[in-house]
Amino acid sequence: MESRVAGQSPPRIDFSKIKTTIPIPNLIEVQKKSYVRFLQMDLLPSERDDAGLQAVFNSVFPITDFRGVSQLEFVDYSIGNWECKCSNLRGLHHLRSICKSCSATIRTDPYHAGDIACSKCGTYNKNIVNFCNKCGDPVGLQLKYEMPECQERGMTFSAPLKVTIRLTIYEKDPESGAKSVRDIKEQEVFFGEIPLMTENGTFMINGTERVIVSQLHRSPGVFFEMANQRTYFLGKIIPYRGSWVEFEYDSKNLLYVRIDRKRKFLGTIFLRALGLKNDEAILKTFYSIDRVSIKNKKMFWVVSENLAGLKLSNNVTSRHGEVVVPAGRKITTSLLKEIQKAKIQQVEISAGDLEGASIAADAVELTTGEVLADANTEITAALISRLQDSAVEEFEIFFP
Repeated sequence: MESRVAGQSPPRIDFSKIKTTIPIPNLIEVQKKSYVRFLQMDLLPSERDDAGLQAVFNSVFPITDFRGVSQLEFVDYSIGNWECKCSNLRGLHHLRSICKSCSATIRTDPYHAGDIACSKCGTYNKNIVNFCNKCGDPVGLQLKYEMPECQERGMTFSAPLKVTIRLTIYEKDPESGAKSVRDIKEQEVFFGEIPLMTENGTFMINGTERVIVSQLHRSPGVFFEMANQRTYFLGKIIPYRGSWVEFEYDSKNLLYVRIDRKRKFLGTIFLRALGLKNDEAILKTFYSIDRVSIKNKKMFWVVSENLAGLKLSNNVTSRHGEVVVPAGRKITTSLLKEIQKAKIQQVEISAGDLEGASIAADAVELTTGEVLADANTEITAALISRLQDSAVEEFEIFFP
């Protein structure tokens, strides 16, 4: 029998009639290189590109408080312990040297002899490696447990992730609002263990070898759904990163919100949390608002695009007394253009023309400060009569 060294894979036997002319490529090399670019664990902070884990930290930081008196900044991160066996030499800078031509930093290779080309100028430099005076080994990644040991003990093959964070505290002048630095603290924080990829392109999680499978991802954006014979309506906001927000109507036509498919709550609560403080702000954000003025107990609608589609009880006349739109006729888009062309600022309306409308903002009598109608109150004949008898000169309406 043919002898084989322990640890080596058996030779591949080909039984096909047509011989292979092109060797089979390493199909998992793409996954391995992608994870290396994501971690960038063997690079110094100054050598890392704004990609992978570095881009994630840069997108989250800096973090400031709501008063603006403190700020948390990201400095750099390190994955694993890069040191020699006796821990005398520590840090990736022991695996770097300076180019003799452009003075750029080049990476040395302790396991291969020969000159090393500079990545910037292309000049070949000597492979000068720092070896420890005590143990005689160069700096390398020192893991607590190797991959076979993790498999035997049922552990995860990983390396510690440590992040250096800087906390800046400012002193704020209460009068001018100018900020000055009061204190700066910088500390390395242990973030947790990050899994490492094996030579086979897999991960060892709790002693079990696992692989990453590509999964279908919903495209970010706004999506609408309709079901149950047009009785159920749902809107989803899917962001690039963060929580999903779902808007849905119940059987009573009330709008509810779910965040990450948790317990639903009223949509107005969600809008108030976003900064819309009262009903007036919510209505003016989502509805088209019109103004109605009161003069001598007569109501006049300020001309706007919302007049299109309405049938007014009074004639729409110009300044010269010409009837532009007769009473009872539907105002079309072309008639609305004629009204605007005639430079008519207001048209007279009656109580019947406001059927189905609601108050958009609190109607307040300026002389006494009394609120005659709250925002989102349905307009009735009694309410219009009360507004005409009061000192209110103008109020805002919308059609829900």
